[in-house]
Amino acid sequence: MRVSIRSRALVTVAAAASMVVVPMALPGSAALPQPGKCTKLTTKTVNTTLTANLSTCTPVAATGGKGSGTFKSSSGTSGSLNITIKWAASKGTTKGNIKFATQTTNGKCPPKSTKTSRIKITGKVTGGTGVAFKTFKTGQPITGSVCSGPKGITLEPGTALKF
Repeated sequence: MRVSIRSRALVTVAAAASMVVVPMALPGSAALPQPGKCTKLTTKTVNTTLTANLSTCTPVAATGGKGSGTFKSSSGTSGSLNITIKWAASKGTTKGNIKFATQTTNGKCPPKSTKTSRIKITGKVTGGTGVAFKTFKTGQPITGSVCSGPKGITLEPGTALKF
């Protein structure tokens, strides 16, 4: 069977056009994946300096299983904060800007009568270094829910900090 050059060219152009359409149909940056998470958070505050320790973090290849950071804490339970997490085993750092806001209900946090609040965390990865930055890329979302009370800040039970 002979196929004309014109027919072959038309089929080739149609195939190439279909390959261009497929990437355009993919979700935008709002739907970026969150390949990492930590399921344990402990904090210590001295004056206005907050030291956060994350553990049970995955993927271990990018986090070393845990990380930590020291930040200047604000006096309120809402606002924003630039963060840098240094990962274990020389995996690098993850930088981000997070926003935090007190929620009206306490969810799985201790009751409000214990002077505990549930705080929603949202934000984006803004940079980083090393293996961690190859996994956690600029623009990826950061999400979480924490309980803030007299004993410090912990993750809301059953939740994870995702990035």
